[in-house]
Amino acid sequence: MRAEDNPSTDRLVDAFLEDDHAAIDPDLPDFLRMMGQRRAGRSWHKHGSFKDHLYGTYRMLTLWRQPREVCLAGLLHSVYSNEYVDLALFDPADGRAVLRERVGEGLEAMVHLFCAMPRNEFVTELAAAARPPLDGMVLRDAQGKVFELSPSQVAAFLVLTVADLVEQWYSWQEDTMSGYPATGDAPAAANWAATLWPGPFRPGSSALSLASRLAGHLAALDLPVPPIFDGCTKTLAQADEAAASALYWQVSMLDVPRVSSRVPRSLLAEAVRLNPWVAEPHLLLAQFALLEGEYDAAAAHAHEGLRLLRCWGVQWDKRVSWQGWVIWARMLAQNARERSWPQTLRRHNNLGLIKP
Repeated sequence: MRAEDNPSTDRLVDAFLEDDHAAIDPDLPDFLRMMGQRRAGRSWHKHGSFKDHLYGTYRMLTLWRQPREVCLAGLLHSVYSNEYVDLALFDPADGRAVLRERVGEGLEAMVHLFCAMPRNEFVTELAAAARPPLDGMVLRDAQGKVFELSPSQVAAFLVLTVADLVEQWYSWQEDTMSGYPATGDAPAAANWAATLWPGPFRPGSSALSLASRLAGHLAALDLPVPPIFDGCTKTLAQADEAAASALYWQVSMLDVPRVSSRVPRSLLAEAVRLNPWVAEPHLLLAQFALLEGEYDAAAAHAHEGLRLLRCWGVQWDKRVSWQGWVIWARMLAQNARERSWPQTLRRHNNLGLIKP
């Protein structure tokens, strides 16, 4: 049985859908309350609040069955700020004792090191590495300070980095961080269209390729292997990712002939072929199949989309929350199973209840 097919995964997904935090981890309500007290929900981050981002990263790591300390490090992973963002919920000097008292010495030390180390160098070296760094890593920041990472720290920070990257990435960040991790510093006024938040909100076209290269090291490191990229054994070419994103977006924006569903369905099928690691093209295909009364095809796409959402713990198309996409996937699967779908526009608005 695949980890994502385990009944306990369904229970965990349901707990995240219902915000049943104590069922996920008895200490999670206190951690979230602490984050609220430190303004996490009132600080901005990419496509939502900083609290949303931290919690989303934690959800991914939890569904990936990572050790509890790694998941909690994901929940707190940028609270001292880092070289990318100014988000110090705790002062990196005076605030360490405060956080240490709340979460314990080991977890606080892990969070502080992840915030302090040169993250861009970490990503750049691992993305280019031909083999996993089984002996650890030595990094140097811009001031020449040396950071020696043990193999276990490399593993924890790598899986956290993959989750952190994928949780936040969409077109606005891709444009402002163009070429990441080799990001330059282009003038904002001349590139005003890239700065205009939130932008068109299309899925990114580069981060999953990078994530697949980083994740490829995880199978050799001493952590549970996340259920992404076929157990972290496959990589996604950036050209394929970009083409799949463009095809999906073309259909989503209705920039296709509308006299029949043949063209959009073929574009989505090609998007799936190029990038089989994201759920949303499958869910659009499931909806087209339901409209045509092709219930078996609809069921196959709905179940594959749902499986991918459960594997990742995050959505690719961030116009809708992960929770919204999971529930919609279940709705599509339910209607495929019942061999029904609304035949009038008005009745589409009646959809809602997911049955036990």
